[in-house]
Amino acid sequence: MLLSEYRIKEFVNELASKSPAPGGGSASALVGAIGTALVSMVSNLSCGKEKFKDKEGLLVEILEEARRIKESLINLIDKDAEAFNRVARAAKMPRTTEEEKKLKSEAMEQALKEATLVPLSVMEESFKALKLHEKALGNTTTAAISDIGVGIQCLKTALYGGWLNVKINLNSIKDEEFIKDVEKKASSILERGIRLADGLFKKVEEELEKK
Repeated sequence: MLLSEYRIKEFVNELASKSPAPGGGSASALVGAIGTALVSMVSNLSCGKEKFKDKEGLLVEILEEARRIKESLINLIDKDAEAFNRVARAAKMPRTTEEEKKLKSEAMEQALKEATLVPLSVMEESFKALKLHEKALGNTTTAAISDIGVGIQCLKTALYGGWLNVKINLNSIKDEEFIKDVEKKASSILERGIRLADGLFKKVEEELEKK
């Protein structure tokens, strides 16, 4: 059974168990999916309302993109656990002979690279979802402004969570070019994403002060 098919209580209990997967990577993907779902909710609450008639096209656009991102992040919950399991399998490979050592090293390097690219994808998708919150803010019902705020914070957490999982895997990879490329991409997404999230959250707080 896929992790993404677990009931909420089952997933949380599995996360709390001594099993190393699911872990922080899957949790980050889930939090990102929740943050994306919230921008969908706010857009759905506004869609079809007379007050937002002139925003209908934008809202439909947000909903379509949010659906794609949400499904991608849900898929990444399972991909992260699968990637960890590949690393675990590589770690158990025999290394008695020189040939076995070589095969194990190659398998571990490949597994670690795959395990690094999954949280990088979580970061990429979460940043895209933050851009949807940016579009929704000011173009959706203010009655749900707090939900936008929660969505933003969920996505900020997903960004940080993805970053931490990228970093821990890069620490064990030998390919310097791969490390340099991924670290550059991830740090750029993190910097831009946190700046965007903090700016948007400030606007949410300012809007709440008016009420």
